[in-house]
Amino acid sequence: MFDALQVAAVGLQAQKERLDTLANNLANVSTTAFKRQSVDFASILDRAPRATRGEPVATPEAHESRVLRVDTAQGDVHETGRALDIAIVGPGFLEVALPGQRTGYSRTGALKIGANGDLVLASGHVLKADIRAPSDASSIEVLADGRVMALIADDTTPTLLGQIELAVFRNAEALQYRGEGIFTAPDDADPTRIVPGEDGAAPLAVRSLEGSNVRMTDELVTLMLVQRVYELNSRVFQTADELMSMTNNLRRG
Repeated sequence: MFDALQVAAVGLQAQKERLDTLANNLANVSTTAFKRQSVDFASILDRAPRATRGEPVATPEAHESRVLRVDTAQGDVHETGRALDIAIVGPGFLEVALPGQRTGYSRTGALKIGANGDLVLASGHVLKADIRAPSDASSIEVLADGRVMALIADDTTPTLLGQIELAVFRNAEALQYRGEGIFTAPDDADPTRIVPGEDGAAPLAVRSLEGSNVRMTDELVTLMLVQRVYELNSRVFQTADELMSMTNNLRRG
């Protein structure tokens, strides 16, 4: 009977993690370049108690961390008309600087000029590409090949400020989401850097942004199924608890 309680508890925890992930996906259905996430249930089951085989039962704390997988499918691209908006078409990420000399990766292409003239994401993360606009720069724009151009002072011919390159991973689904559109890569990951539009790579979609790849209808259908499974696990837990109480009462009698 105790085994049934443990199995039901693991099931409840698994469905809770899935519900949390679905809720996060739905909350970001309109977030620029957001990538749908899902729980890796194989990993959860690996941490589950092996009650039926007589192995030690895991503690509840063993099930708290969520193992997420990122769906790297392309989101829809829509035009904005803004000169510093770019959408990455196909694989690839912008590289940004993180604290501790670490590198983050993002597909959020809503760029702007920071306080120091650096090219930054809307979140404030600075691109690692050495691109800085002088204070007298104007008409700054990103071209489809990743070049960042601007008019300096009274010049009528655009000046090259720098080149945006993309980091491409063999297994982008292994990236870990850190919030604000930023991912980090495993220590052994070694991305290839490409120039948009070269060597078969797609050019950037300029004056455009990539949308979220979350499909609300799909998420809502999955949400209803998960809620149903959660309810069933709750009933199993409740029934097992009632049977244990009855058994204990009989023993006392």
